[in-house]
Amino acid sequence: MTPWTEARAGLHAGILAATQTLTHGLIAFAALGAAGVAFGMAAGLAASALAGLAVALFGATRPLIGTTTAATVLVTAGLIAAVEPASAGQAVLLAMLLAGTAGVLMMGLAATGLARLAALIPTPVTQGLGNAIALLVILGQVPMLAGAGPGAALPWHLPLPGASAVAVLALAMMLRPLPGLPAPIFALAAATGLDHLLAALGIATGPSVGVAPDFGTLFAGIATVLAVPGPFPPLDLVLPAALSLALLATFETLGAAAALREASGRRGDQTRDLRAAAIGMLAGAASGGMPAAGLTVPSMACWTAGGRGRAAQAWRAAVPLALLAAGGVLIAAMPFAALSGVLCGAVARLVRMPASPFAAGPGRMRRLGDLLIVLFVMAVAVTFGLVAAVGAGVLLAVLLFTASVATSPVRRVSRNPVGRSRIRRPAEEERALYRTGEAIALIELEGPIFFGSAERILLGAEAEVATGATVLILDLSRVTRMDLSGGRRLIEICRVLPGRVLLAPLHRGSRAAEEIAALGLAAHIPPGAAFDDLPAAVEAAEALALADIEAERPAPPGTPRAALEALGIPPSAVGPLLALCSEARFPDGQPILRRGEPSDAAYLLLSGEVLISLPAGEARPATRLAVLAPGVLFGESALLGQMRRSADVTARGAVHCLRLDAAAAERLRVTAPGTAWHLMAMVARQLSVQVRTANAIIDRLEA
Repeated sequence: MTPWTEARAGLHAGILAATQTLTHGLIAFAALGAAGVAFGMAAGLAASALAGLAVALFGATRPLIGTTTAATVLVTAGLIAAVEPASAGQAVLLAMLLAGTAGVLMMGLAATGLARLAALIPTPVTQGLGNAIALLVILGQVPMLAGAGPGAALPWHLPLPGASAVAVLALAMMLRPLPGLPAPIFALAAATGLDHLLAALGIATGPSVGVAPDFGTLFAGIATVLAVPGPFPPLDLVLPAALSLALLATFETLGAAAALREASGRRGDQTRDLRAAAIGMLAGAASGGMPAAGLTVPSMACWTAGGRGRAAQAWRAAVPLALLAAGGVLIAAMPFAALSGVLCGAVARLVRMPASPFAAGPGRMRRLGDLLIVLFVMAVAVTFGLVAAVGAGVLLAVLLFTASVATSPVRRVSRNPVGRSRIRRPAEEERALYRTGEAIALIELEGPIFFGSAERILLGAEAEVATGATVLILDLSRVTRMDLSGGRRLIEICRVLPGRVLLAPLHRGSRAAEEIAALGLAAHIPPGAAFDDLPAAVEAAEALALADIEAERPAPPGTPRAALEALGIPPSAVGPLLALCSEARFPDGQPILRRGEPSDAAYLLLSGEVLISLPAGEARPATRLAVLAPGVLFGESALLGQMRRSADVTARGAVHCLRLDAAAAERLRVTAPGTAWHLMAMVARQLSVQVRTANAIIDRLEA
């Protein structure tokens, strides 16, 4: 980065910004006629220079350019047109008051940090706003493109082809600039040359600026403010316009800083940038009322040309000062059609549209939504104004976003989740449960549950009930967020099947439990509906389903003989087995087997339940594996030659068991091989049930 590089980049950006500033001054005070246009140009050059110096001195992002902008001057022009001041002094006073109030508001935005909210505005809204600004500028320039003077109506009856030719040449050279040359200078030079040529040939080309925008013009215009009598400015119009102006200047400044940040990869301080832009706005107010802000086009032009620091920004600010001091004669000779053509070409290059929704590939609906937002913002801006367009665009973006994410939070609905609880029952009872398990519907939810999507859960629950579900389980393990509407819908679903809607996991610390508690709805969950984990909820659902078929359920074995026969041992083999068994009883909570102990016996559970678990380890908490119901064999690995226990078994309630010693069972192979075969077949059948259950769980998980 050499001084020459900085100077060249600053001068390049300065010429571009100055050309735009001249047309901005033309726009702001066009309602005052030629004299007003000359003052507007002079005030614009002064504001561009002062705002550039303010951003260079106080801003954080390099090389952010502070200057007049098309969006902000439209607010000034609109307010002047709406108030219709009676004199030039009143118009200048109105513009100065507007820019000064906007500068104070920008200072407040910077001080409170609210400016960061501008980053939350969706990109389609900012694209639509930029396009709307370009469209409004071009529409405002149409009369001068056709040969009319500033503030005049479109000359429908007598358009000037010569003026249109001058404007088209300037526009074309802006849209297709010559490589390595500053487009605004050459476009103005070529268009001005064509204007003089056509005039020499007797072809009318429309008016030229005529009055030199210099320091004398600037000071004379500001002096007219002193002659304004009485309380003139209508504050009821100024304050809303100033808020609009402050917001637009904030968007412009932060947008330009963001473009430089993307190009350079260096983060800047948004608060400092906005504070510097506010100082530039106040400077513009003091120097004639032209608003100013950070601007993307000259900032990126300076960066592309090699500008990286304050020196480039300072050289850029020197250009409008030089024009104000010595360039008035050249500016006075420029035709308005040429200036309008340059401005239209500059703003046309700012038009940005989202990717086409008609192109092939995924995401067509999202691209269509972005396009609708851009077009909607443009339409609102043209009809109701720029600030209204921002608000309407953000609202539409929120609505479209809500519609896009308001897809059903139901991840999957499955029937018959039998096997997902940890209770293991006898084969006959398992088969009965599998038959009636179709009445249990497991509804798995995921993502946020909010006002736009919660209704889908309720409708899905009602659909499951309509097709025969008598128990509903809502799996909340994948829920990430919940608003009040979503939480209330969950409570409402609990009333679809009173006492038969189960919610899990709702243990302390779970995401769903935290969301429900934060909404103040924990006390509204019906008693017995909340479960710590999904297996516990499925266990409760199985109990409800089994209660519904109480008459069809096989009666639990009342005696050891009946228990063995229920496991498939023929009556002829029951006697020899019972002779080898002993009865054992365990109180609630007593360990029956411990992991790592010798495997010396198998147990048949006659009454009560037992809990199978893994003890806590160095890097693992205690884990519950299963709960066994009466009629189930456990510890059967002792009959298969396993030397050590693989898990803990603990009594849950009073437990009554048959105990079969492994050594005694081994002797059956010699003394009663037929009985030994039936015993091994019983073990194989139980293992088969366990494998089938495990496969069912795996299938559901993989689905």
